[in-house]
Amino acid sequence: MANKKLALEWFDFARKNLETAILLYKANHYTDVISIDIQQSIEKALKAIYAYNNDKIPKTHALDILFNYASRYIDWQNTELKTLLIINDYYQSERYPGPRYFMPEREEISSSIQYAENILEQVLNFINKYE
Repeated sequence: MANKKLALEWFDFARKNLETAILLYKANHYTDVISIDIQQSIEKALKAIYAYNNDKIPKTHALDILFNYASRYIDWQNTELKTLLIINDYYQSERYPGPRYFMPEREEISSSIQYAENILEQVLNFINKYE
C-alpha cells in the first residue's frame, strides 16, 4: 500500500529547498550556495518516490541512482540526463573548497532551478495520481 503521507513529507522538504534556492537567486546570492539547495530539492523529491512505495530510502546523494529508481514509476518529460548530472555534481563540488570547486554562472543556476521545478512537478503529480 502506498505511503502518501510520508511521500508528501519528503516532498515538502524538497519544496522548501527549491523555494530557498529561488529566493536566494532573486536576492543575487552566491550561486554555489544556491546550487546546493537545488541539488537537495531534487534529491528529496526523488526520495519521496521511495517513501511512497514504502521502499527503504537509500543513504545516497547520487541523483542518477535516485532518478533511475523513480523512472520505474514516472515517464519523465523534459528531463535530460546531462542536466541532472550537472546538478548532481553541485553536491560534491560546491560544498567544500578544493580542486573541484567552482562558482556556477547565474544562467546555469536559472536553468537548474527550472529543471528542479519540472522534476518536483512530475513527482507531485505521481504522488497525487491516485486521489
